[in-house]
Amino acid sequence: MTYPTLGGGGSRPVVAGLGRLGVSVSALARRVPEAGSGDAGELAAVSLSPGAGVAVAVRAAQALGCRGRLGGWAGSDSMGAFARAALTRAGLDVELIRAAPGGSRCEIVTVDIDGRRLVQIGQGEEVDEDALPVDIDALLSGAQALLLDDSCPRAQARAAARARERAIPVIVDVTAPSEGVTELVAFADVLLSSERMVSELAPRRDLTTALGDLVSLGPRAVVVTLGAAGAVGRHGGEVIEVPGYPVETLDTSGAGSVFHGAFVAGLLGELPFARCVELASAAAALSCQALGPWDGIPERDETIEFITTRR
Repeated sequence: MTYPTLGGGGSRPVVAGLGRLGVSVSALARRVPEAGSGDAGELAAVSLSPGAGVAVAVRAAQALGCRGRLGGWAGSDSMGAFARAALTRAGLDVELIRAAPGGSRCEIVTVDIDGRRLVQIGQGEEVDEDALPVDIDALLSGAQALLLDDSCPRAQARAAARARERAIPVIVDVTAPSEGVTELVAFADVLLSSERMVSELAPRRDLTTALGDLVSLGPRAVVVTLGAAGAVGRHGGEVIEVPGYPVETLDTSGAGSVFHGAFVAGLLGELPFARCVELASAAAALSCQALGPWDGIPERDETIEFITTRR
């Protein structure tokens, strides 16, 4: 099975993303301190980047051959300015990102060489989506796919409905239970979720049955990521399993977002469903070799070469 170059006969397809953008501070420690102990630990390396979520997903799609456009909200503080600047340097179109009053959402992840993790999250200020609306028509103009996380479900559901009217595929990555997520899932063409989230959306002991329950919520296809074990998916009557790709893992931050972006790159490359999941699994695994959700995003050739080594 070959992996065609996206846009080989012309311009690269445009992938749009909408969400609330934050930052990620990732630290490599010799040992992870206990939460609440007051012990900062001894750090060997620190990385500051845009936070996991739709920004990382769109960047991953871009790395695999698409063009990226982002809309949404970033904090008006220095962290928000940093995130926007980093996205611009990466070549993403950020004209539709609004500066929301208040601080940015910030995730601080500390990992150590034994695989232990400590995650601390600062939620930042709530965004008044009505006071700072994003031009959805401009976001979707010329786009071949819309990527959504679940960072602002109400606005994202409106965008998904508009995309569906225009026959633009909507790929949703759900990471946590929150108000409005069920409506967002109903507008998804493809739903991506972790095994942990499946237990919230479709509580079943049998994962295969849970896949069917998720499809009944509205999506045409569902993929459940299983970490190092790989992923399972359902499209129509087809259920597929893709084994994980073994790598020397440093940090899993953002791996789900990389999976999100790589999957849509495969979709726009007109790969079969199973190959889209395979491409996404390989890209997500490669991303775990770097610190933080950003620096490990793999390029297309690296990902395809990695896949071929297993065959």
